[in-house]
Amino acid sequence: MRIDIKKFQLLEICNIKFKVYHPINKFVNYKEFKDISKKQIYKKKFFPIPIYFNIEEKIYRKKNIPIQLYFNNIKVCTFQNYSKYRITKKEKLKLFSFIFGTNDRYHPGVKKFLDEGEFFISSRIFNFNENILSFINFSKPEDIRNIIKKNYLTNVAGFHTRNIPHKGHEWIHRYGLKKCGALLIQPLIGMYKKGEFKEKYILSLNKLLIKKVYKNQNVFFSVLNSYPRYAGPKEALLHAIIRKNYGCSHFIVGRDHAGISKYYKKYESQKICKKNEKKLGIKIITFAEPKYCNLCSKVSITKCKNCKGSKMLAISGTYVRDLVVNNFKIPNKIMRPLISKKINRNYILK
Repeated sequence: MRIDIKKFQLLEICNIKFKVYHPINKFVNYKEFKDISKKQIYKKKFFPIPIYFNIEEKIYRKKNIPIQLYFNNIKVCTFQNYSKYRITKKEKLKLFSFIFGTNDRYHPGVKKFLDEGEFFISSRIFNFNENILSFINFSKPEDIRNIIKKNYLTNVAGFHTRNIPHKGHEWIHRYGLKKCGALLIQPLIGMYKKGEFKEKYILSLNKLLIKKVYKNQNVFFSVLNSYPRYAGPKEALLHAIIRKNYGCSHFIVGRDHAGISKYYKKYESQKICKKNEKKLGIKIITFAEPKYCNLCSKVSITKCKNCKGSKMLAISGTYVRDLVVNNFKIPNKIMRPLISKKINRNYILK
């Protein structure tokens, strides 16, 4: 039997196969789905979000025979010795508040979860075709851990981003380097939406910053190829576990990490990661939001003694994108010219 899969499903298969989601080693079954959602437990280990694979009802109703999975007509892997299960819409309506921390059905992550249907499959990954990796940007955790080991590093801070680098990011980079002495810049790529910067530019401009500004000194680059769940604090916990699997000793959690608009409180992700630091097995680095002081002409997390915070300018990827879309020049105080001079409206998805 054959299934043609979507891109996000391909990414989940790759992430399970190469232990990005360790200790998860397969798509979860019904009991594991509920245990992770409600208790954040997978086989007695801490894990915050279920990693699942949805199927169509016609597949659910068929006899259990090996399933061949294809992406763009290329064989990816096989599911065999699997189990199938159903989570009814009624059950989903009870579960999503545990996963996403909201009761709003219009939350984008919740909406995706509800729209995916009621039928799921639990399976390990068999007969994986590594040639599929040539069609996506993918960093194997083992490869990154080997680089860290080769450089004799014990403390490495993981930095998560979905944007091109601005000076707020640079402040965070320096803060992580000060804490650990080494930094892994790892953008989340794979699934971008209209109005966001295109993947290839996020990759190239972060690499440019590392090469030209940081001179590659204990600053490393890799990618996390997955998709945004917009699950805020729960997703921040997942991202921390992922960075531990990539060899980081510390993980930097931002102001509204993995959140979206109105759904989560400012610094909520930082608080939940700090609270669960021991369960995560990775140290959490937190800080106040970096802002640019117009009087001091620098980025800082503390209020300037002269302006008392009244002249502090917030720096964000959203602000930068708005400037680009409207053909405004990006000020040097927000982004260094090395980066900003290379950006135009064509860098943004339409």
